[in-house]
Amino acid sequence: MSFTDRKRAEIEKYIYRKVASDDPDIVAKTMDSFGVSVTSVKRYLDKALQGGVLRKNADCVSGYCLVEREQETVVELGDSAPDEDKLYDTFLRGWFGGCSADAKKIWQYVCAEILNNAIEHSRGKRLRIVARTNALYSTVFIIDDGVGVFRTLCDYMKEHGWKNPDADDALVELCKGKITSDASRHSGEGIFFSSKAVDTFAIWSGARVFRSGAAGVSQIQENRLLAYASALSGLGTVVMMTLENETQRKLSEVFDMYADMEEGFIRTRIPVKEACISGEPVARSQARRICNRLEEFREVILDFDGVEIMGQGFADELFRVYARACPQVILRPVHMTGDVIRMIRHVGRGQLAENVCLEA
Repeated sequence: MSFTDRKRAEIEKYIYRKVASDDPDIVAKTMDSFGVSVTSVKRYLDKALQGGVLRKNADCVSGYCLVEREQETVVELGDSAPDEDKLYDTFLRGWFGGCSADAKKIWQYVCAEILNNAIEHSRGKRLRIVARTNALYSTVFIIDDGVGVFRTLCDYMKEHGWKNPDADDALVELCKGKITSDASRHSGEGIFFSSKAVDTFAIWSGARVFRSGAAGVSQIQENRLLAYASALSGLGTVVMMTLENETQRKLSEVFDMYADMEEGFIRTRIPVKEACISGEPVARSQARRICNRLEEFREVILDFDGVEIMGQGFADELFRVYARACPQVILRPVHMTGDVIRMIRHVGRGQLAENVCLEA
């Protein structure tokens, strides 16, 4: 491929990404990024429209959207339900034929994990599988009509010592991983690792959404998830996963980030803003919800992305009380504002516990 061809491909992909993020300044930004004329950018847009890659859409601020292909199938659950590998081979494997080898491996893993959850845990009667693809991404929806993932976890938590657990408690435990309603047959790792392997991941059940993924893109995908879920009835759990078709992410790299070859799942990552459902992290009760079960991990990455302030009570409970009570658990806060860092140092009273590791 010549340099000119490479540049053309880069320009095309750049335009597609701007359309995917609904950027209103596609033409100007493409001109600035590649040093091309307005006429050239419009030629690329016209080519994509004629080729069926893009279509005009008045509901988008950019004026365009990516054209998507879609397939859907419904499977009856129960004793005669197919195994997850059979479902993947029959309905999904061929859908990812144009994806990179790394993307195919990720799709096989995450679809098998989520399909297995729906088959064995949902207590539903019917499973809907929806696959969509466009020039950049593929998306899979896995939808059951069961009792809902958060209710299932709440039932388990009630049976294992939690005091009056609700959907918020269940969502936080889902963020951590290592929780399952059937510990004799499952490790509680599937949703955690699946949510880290794809670009965006969301679970909708009842009034709660558990999500993971890149900022901005995650919000757009969540809006689509909620719009799609609201159009259906009798839903238990809706899982949505999106992955770039040409991703170079290695599934093994995802496991290596959080697991050790000998000790297994030893590291977790908690999005603090998501875990504090009621608002900013200010209360000791919010911190205690996060601290629950952390002794099951060697290291806990506390992601403060999007958190502007942190209350003294929250910080004291997590970074002084808990840190000193459980010195074997490394607490590693990341993506902190200056105010958050200062509060952590404040509650340390001049001497942070050795297991609290602030970013350099």
